[in-house]
Formats: sequence, C-alpha cells, structure tokens
Amino acid sequence: MTGKGLYTMLTKNYETLSPITKLAPRINNPMSFSTNILIVGGAYSGLAALRALKTHLSTKLGTVDNKKKISITLVEPRNGLLNILGIPKAIVNSDFAQTQFIPFNELKDCKFTSVFSNNQDEFTQDYFVEDDDNFQLNFIHGVVTYLDSGKAQYKLNNNDELGIVAFDYVIMASGRDRKWPTTPKAQTKDEFINEMIKSRKDIAANQIISVIGAGAVGIEIAGDIKSEFPDKTVNLIHPHSAFPAEPLTKEFKQMIQNSLERAGVNVYLNTRIAKEDESGNLITTDNKTITSNFNFWCTAKRNNTGILSQDLKTKFVSENNNIFINEYLQLANSNNDKIDNFFVLGDLVELPIIKSAGWAMYMGRQVANNLSSLIFDDKLIEPFIDLSKMGYGMVVIGGNEEIVSDLQGIVELNNKDYVQEYKDYCLGKVRATLDL
Repeated sequence: MTGKGLYTMLTKNYETLSPITKLAPRINNPMSFSTNILIVGGAYSGLAALRALKTHLSTKLGTVDNKKKISITLVEPRNGLLNILGIPKAIVNSDFAQTQFIPFNELKDCKFTSVFSNNQDEFTQDYFVEDDDNFQLNFIHGVVTYLDSGKAQYKLNNNDELGIVAFDYVIMASGRDRKWPTTPKAQTKDEFINEMIKSRKDIAANQIISVIGAGAVGIEIAGDIKSEFPDKTVNLIHPHSAFPAEPLTKEFKQMIQNSLERAGVNVYLNTRIAKEDESGNLITTDNKTITSNFNFWCTAKRNNTGILSQDLKTKFVSENNNIFINEYLQLANSNNDKIDNFFVLGDLVELPIIKSAGWAMYMGRQVANNLSSLIFDDKLIEPFIDLSKMGYGMVVIGGNEEIVSDLQGIVELNNKDYVQEYKDYCLGKVRATLDL
C-alpha cells in the first residue's frame, strides 16, 4: 500500500455514528453514515471533481493491493445537471428548456450505487450500477444544512428529518443563488420544465417587461425576451454608466449595449430603482416612474456559505461572502489558518477571476488531481494557475441572439467558434469536458 493517507482514509472509524456498511439501492429517509469523500454540490465544479476523482483514484488503486472500496458521496438538490448557462433562454423558450436539464441517469458514467431520495419521481434502476470494485458512490438528493471540517448535516428535499455524514475529505461546491426564475426551485427535470413554462406564460401575459440589473444574466434575459417576443416593450435598467461590471474593455461594454439597442431593448443607464408599485411600475430613487407590467430583478446573487459552522465563517468567509482559499483551493486565510481536508470550488472562492463554468470545471479537475495525490502520496501537486499571466474574458448573448465576446482584450461580434458552441449554450462542450 502506497502512502499513509490512503491507509488512514480507509480505516478511520466513526464511533459516534452508525456507519452503513451496505447501503440499500434506494433510501427514503436520511441516515447517518461515514464516507471518505463528500462533495457538496453537483453542478459544473462538483461533477468535474466527481468524474476526475473516479479517473485518478482508479489509476492509483491499480497500483496497490487494496480490497477496500473508496466511498464518495454527492449531495445535490437536483437529480441531474442543469446547464445554468442556458437559463435566460430557457425562461422564454420552453422547447429549449427541455434540452438544458440532463438527469443523472442519462449522463455517461454518472450513476450511483445508492440513492437517498424521497422525491416522488421514478428513480429507475438506470440510476444504479452493479458493485464497483473500487467505489461506493452515494447520491443524496437533498441539501446540506450544516458543514464543518469533519461532518455535514443534511436533509432530503421533501423531509425535515436530518442525517449526518462524517467524512475524511470534503469538496464544497455549493455555488450561488439568484432570484427565481434565474435560480429555479426545481428538484427534477419535470419540475424545471414546469417552472420555465410558467415563466414564459408570465412574460407572454404582459406587454411591458423590465429587467433590473445589467449583469450577464440581466443582459441575456433582456435580449432573449426581445428576441422571443419582438412586439413587447423590454427595458433594461442599470444603476451605472456602463455594463457589465466586470473589468473588461470599454469596447466590449459598448458593443453589448449597441447590440441590445439594435434589437429594440430600451436601455436605462445611471438609473437606480427604489421600489416597485402594485401595478408593476418602477419608481426610481429620484422619484421618476418607469412604466412596467412585469419585472425581473437581476440585482443580486448570494453565495451559499450559510451552511458553514460559525467558526469556519468567522475565519474563512470574506466581507463579499466569498471563501478564502490557498493555491490548492484548501480553506486558508492570511492568518495562516488552514484546513487540509477541506476544498472549495467554483463561485464560492475569493479569487480575482470572472466566475464561469469553465473556471468551475477547471477547479474540479485540479482538486481531484490534488486530492488523489494527497490520499496516496501525502502531497499536493498542482497549484492554481498564475492569474498574473491571465487576462479576463467573457462571452454574452446580446440582442437578436448576437454573441459578444472579450477574450484578453480581443472584442468580437459573433465569433464563429462561439456561435457554434452557443447553439446549445455550451452544454455539448460541458459534457465533453466532463466526459459525461
């Protein structure tokens, strides 16, 4: 056996819990058990970590005489991959929405030995696999309600009872939420489609639609509404003189605004909304009224850090509600506090980057590489990329489905590669990158 890390991981006992040595295929109530690796969140970064862990650990396990399985547990409120990149278009196009939620049992090599779920939809046997020589893969269809450096408290989606998962290592990839419908409440594909149908009906029933906040999500919602409903009045309202807020070129920001205005979107700059009245009209901070019937508020996002223990929040959560990490994405701060077994991915990290699906998947692969090496060889081998050598980049859908891109200062309209990728809003690229 190579590395004391593997020996420790596979022989650790949890006397205060009731470990499950053989999980049933479908478990309808939360139970307490132990796992070697816990992944909190199953979107881009969480699935990237899961997929890469299986690959790296399988290779490592082939070099040792080991008969014990590695247990990996994924906790995710949705039973599939929701392509968040496609949400703005899914809000206005129900047929397109059908393509943007892929249940886990339809993804390549993303099946589970055991499933904890009390949802009423059918979990067919396609969710399960025969015993794997190397892994016990568990899926908890629910949410983590508390997380510290050794255990997580969780509940299933439709049950307030709590269970505890003790772990050797944790990968926190719980992401961020926005207001509905840009963060759907759906736990299954059918629920997601129903939400998107409702959202489209809300838009169709109103003549004047306003989007408050011109970040990437607000920009795309405004453009998509106008493309799908060209006869409606669409307003995009932003409190600053240009958008989006990210550190990108003036040329890029102006090109996005021009694209929206060519499509007929009314752009309001330097306009801050104080309140919405009962009829949907918007009252500005200087007491002017913008006539509106239905509004999308895209002014805020919230990182899901509330599950952390108070001690971890105090030490590792920034004023901006990001999480401090080191170059290996381990919990670490400037006071030299560090938790070796705790990794953080995706939107949550305190890094000078524009958060994206690409960065999230990169982090998942990096952490899987480091964690596999840590388990077997007691060392971390891949630091995060040197950001001083990296420029900023962003791709945004403007008006008339035009694609505006800024990659390290090169600004383009309808780059042919992006046009191809955004036919399915990068879902094919995501699946290829994750090998799912």
